[in-house]
Amino acid sequence: MIMTSPSLPAPPLSPQDFTALVNRYQRPIFGFLFGLVQNSEQAHDLTQDTFCEAWRVARKPAPPFIGASQPEAIKSWLFQVAYHRAISALRRHRLIFFESFEARAEHQPDYPDRSGSFEADIAEREMMQAALASLAPADAACLLLRVVQGLSATEVAAILGTSPDTIHKRLFHAKQRLRRAYLAQTDHSQAAKRGREMHR
Repeated sequence: MIMTSPSLPAPPLSPQDFTALVNRYQRPIFGFLFGLVQNSEQAHDLTQDTFCEAWRVARKPAPPFIGASQPEAIKSWLFQVAYHRAISALRRHRLIFFESFEARAEHQPDYPDRSGSFEADIAEREMMQAALASLAPADAACLLLRVVQGLSATEVAAILGTSPDTIHKRLFHAKQRLRRAYLAQTDHSQAAKRGREMHR
């Protein structure tokens, strides 16, 4: 009888590989967290916490940092950890703020510039922030992950702990609610502007 040696455990992630991982995902993770917490310092702290947890798990090693793990599995895991840490932080402070899309413009230069004056641009961002603030946390996260981060419905479902069908439905209804809320904010802003002009 030929004795076979047991398979060797997967080696832990090397510091060089982990640095490459951080360089690849730090920016999208920060953008996602900033969109949820609307605070740059807190988003930086939560990003650091997310990668500290990743380093702890990778050194074991444990899923998804074992064997021939696919990059998509690692990306999904990172967003899931970031999401749960953000929700926990927001619940502790009893404050929920959502993506104004300013993070996309500020931290991702490839985002298309909007035309118009500086004042109009600021007003538009404020209206978008107010509109997104009317959404449920999971709806806001769904929009951030699908629309801003470009993740698939399957990836978002894994992060939020639901099914792809639920993500499709949630995204559809969230977009409708966002559009209605944004148009309401626009109508209110225009009415206020007309009122100011009448009193000049």
